[in-house]
Amino acid sequence: MDNMGIVLFIFTIALIVIAILAAAIGYFWASSSTKTSLLKQRDEAYRQAQDQFRIWKEQELISVRQQIYDAAKGQTIQEMQEQVRKWQQTELQTIRQQILEAARGEAIKNAQEQLAKWQHEDLENTKRQIWDVLSKEAVVNLEQWKVDAEKEIRKDAIGKSQSVTVGKMTEHLVPYLPGFGFNPADARFIGSPIDLVVFDGLGDGEIKKIVFVEIKTGTSTLSTRERLVRDAVIAKNVDWMEVKANLESPDIVQKVKSRKKSAT
Repeated sequence: MDNMGIVLFIFTIALIVIAILAAAIGYFWASSSTKTSLLKQRDEAYRQAQDQFRIWKEQELISVRQQIYDAAKGQTIQEMQEQVRKWQQTELQTIRQQILEAARGEAIKNAQEQLAKWQHEDLENTKRQIWDVLSKEAVVNLEQWKVDAEKEIRKDAIGKSQSVTVGKMTEHLVPYLPGFGFNPADARFIGSPIDLVVFDGLGDGEIKKIVFVEIKTGTSTLSTRERLVRDAVIAKNVDWMEVKANLESPDIVQKVKSRKKSAT
């Protein structure tokens, strides 16, 4: 309730009191008609005072309601503003946290990519360096081996060449050496897969047997092909076949007869 309302209220009460006192005094001192007039005036003043009091009450009630509404509205607005401020702070904090996490995640991702790239490049560089070192070392070792082994290689090559030469000479000379056991004229040099075939008795006009001879010197042994020939002869897998070549026939080479004869 403001000051203007209080003054109006006091003024109305005073008017009512004055009207009542004036009516009472006039009632005792005036005549009957005057009394009647005074009573009417009193009633009129009382009614006016009640009307004024009612109007004041209504106005005061409206004022109080407005004040209550304004106070409630202000409190509500203040509370809403406080809620909005808190929400803004919370939302801002959340956004900041999300931005920080996103930036951190992006930074970690970039760091991981850089690390993987560096590891790959470093691995490739390391491989290349190792390969270069090994290549250089291999070249150095090869050159050193050439220097160290050159004499041995030459010596071995000379030895092998001499050995082969001696072997070839020996193969041709063996039939003429003592202890051969056959007439040199009956021996025929083949060279591969065996060295000699001896037709024993051919020079005398009567072949006693045919002998396959392989000549070895030193510690050399039979080769695989030479052993195959040896095994076939020992197993008596020896045949005779006669063929004729006819250039005018569709079958140029014609087998005349084939007969297996056991070796003795």
